[in-house]
Amino acid sequence: MSTVLADYKSEREAFKALFQPDCDERILLYRGSSGSGKTTLLRYCSEQIPPEITNIPIQLRGRAVSTAEIFYRAGRVLAWERLSKFTRQVALFEGTPSVQIDSNWMAGINNRIQVALHVENLVDREERLASLTEAWFDDVGAFQQPSLFLFDTFEQATTEVKDWISGPFLARVAYAPSVRVVVAGQEVPEENNIEWGHCCVAHDLYGVIEAKHWMPVVQAMGRHIDVESPENWLAGVCHAFNGDPARIMNVIKGLPKKTRLT
Repeated sequence: MSTVLADYKSEREAFKALFQPDCDERILLYRGSSGSGKTTLLRYCSEQIPPEITNIPIQLRGRAVSTAEIFYRAGRVLAWERLSKFTRQVALFEGTPSVQIDSNWMAGINNRIQVALHVENLVDREERLASLTEAWFDDVGAFQQPSLFLFDTFEQATTEVKDWISGPFLARVAYAPSVRVVVAGQEVPEENNIEWGHCCVAHDLYGVIEAKHWMPVVQAMGRHIDVESPENWLAGVCHAFNGDPARIMNVIKGLPKKTRLT
């Protein structure tokens, strides 16, 4: 079943614009508190991604999702054989620059990336991370079709991942026409960034308080509001919950199902 969504028209249009060939605002930020409908919006948007677009969805969850893990997940989706400069850079940092990069070598690529980034000196680690990021973008920049990164729960990421996404990663997206990025969370990178702010659009999600935007959701879910003025009744619910999509949706889910005689 397709995800039903109340309003957020401008946010949906901004997402759709990511896939235009002449897209200038390739970085899209969705900032919203818990219950603002952010997760539902992202689910809806994910269903609208054109089939020719490679989609890399990543839920940022603390130490479980490091920069090495992000590279690994992206490589699995994009195909390692298309990332030759990146894999060569990994081999160089691993200390085996002349190794034959084949299926056997690729089998342990996740551990190899971690080894490549495992240095005690923080400055050296940042330099290595920047070099791997540069090599990765050199590879992806040659792709004919756009690739979409969708980062969710940015506020849960480690400090290193936040700094990397906000800095080296998005700075290179600004000059990589084949890459699109959505970052969502209760916290997102600061859009007024001198390196990539010119190709970024940010949307704050405040909920949906207008009942007229929820009536199509009631219909789509096959629910029935058994009062003389359903929209006025729903307006009271929206006002009581201050437009909180999660709580309003729970009320709609609890409504009786519409029958053929209704």
